[in-house]
Amino acid sequence: MNGKVLLGALGAVVSLVLAAPANATPPDFLAAVRAAGITGTDPAMLEDGYDVCWKLWNQHATGVQVATGLAHDHALSTAEAANFVLAAYHDLCPVAGSYDYWAYSTS
Repeated sequence: MNGKVLLGALGAVVSLVLAAPANATPPDFLAAVRAAGITGTDPAMLEDGYDVCWKLWNQHATGVQVATGLAHDHALSTAEAANFVLAAYHDLCPVAGSYDYWAYSTS
């Protein structure tokens, strides 16, 4: 399978799964990432997971763009990077409308 076909398939899967987030917790995220075969320290993986949320919500990057960056930066396979993005989205990223930073921040 060539890279373009694999990336296209990845894009379709990530787009469909990102359509319906569930609000979970950091332990759920770490369990999902480890189940996907990704290893690392908890703080580093959580930091990268929250960075995924930042890129998706604030930079409006696509799941494929974020997964491609992770695969490149962390020497992950395409499947591992996709699973990392999906785990972060489902377990770390806020559900739209569930928390309004601007309304509740003190800064």
